[in-house]
Amino acid sequence: MSSDTAENHFDNLSAGPEQVRAFATALDALRGFHDALTAAAPGAELLERLAVDLQGWTDALVPLEVPEPERLAGRLRSLPVRGHPALPPVLLDVVEDDKVEGTVTFGTFFLGRGGAAHGGTIATVFDEVLGVMASHQGHSATRTAYLKTDFRSIVPVGVPMRVRGWMDREEGRKRFVRGEMWSGDTLCAEADALFVVERQG
Repeated sequence: MSSDTAENHFDNLSAGPEQVRAFATALDALRGFHDALTAAAPGAELLERLAVDLQGWTDALVPLEVPEPERLAGRLRSLPVRGHPALPPVLLDVVEDDKVEGTVTFGTFFLGRGGAAHGGTIATVFDEVLGVMASHQGHSATRTAYLKTDFRSIVPVGVPMRVRGWMDREEGRKRFVRGEMWSGDTLCAEADALFVVERQG
């Protein structure tokens, strides 16, 4: 796979700057709504009004469905986590051939219980970050073959977490990647993953 093809693997190249900015603004509003709804206990009347409003927006969006490569969600490399609405935004400040590092804050929407982020969301963040590591080196698109996550301490919501990943080894098309998530000096979670480079075509 050529580097151009791999680099554009998740890109919507037709999205203009104004459209990307507007989508980022909508994502911020959506994430804020998710956190507010999760943290509240609204009465029935307000919930019914909310449902009507949301259904109205759903009805407006359904006719605008486009094929996967033309979509915005998950296909905008200029945004954290490619603008994927199901992931907390990971702000990567180090992306090198041998490591990636960044910061992620789990909002209330990702709460499991007792102030801790849901374990499945933590694993999903590792999948995203380690996937960036596996795909960055050599600019090749990869698929997750397995992802093992070990939880060492709770990952608190509302607290910036440091997440990092590095290449452990390569065996042909197989890329073995490892990662850690820290809250200050506390190791909260570790991950061990295998990504496989996609065959051309």
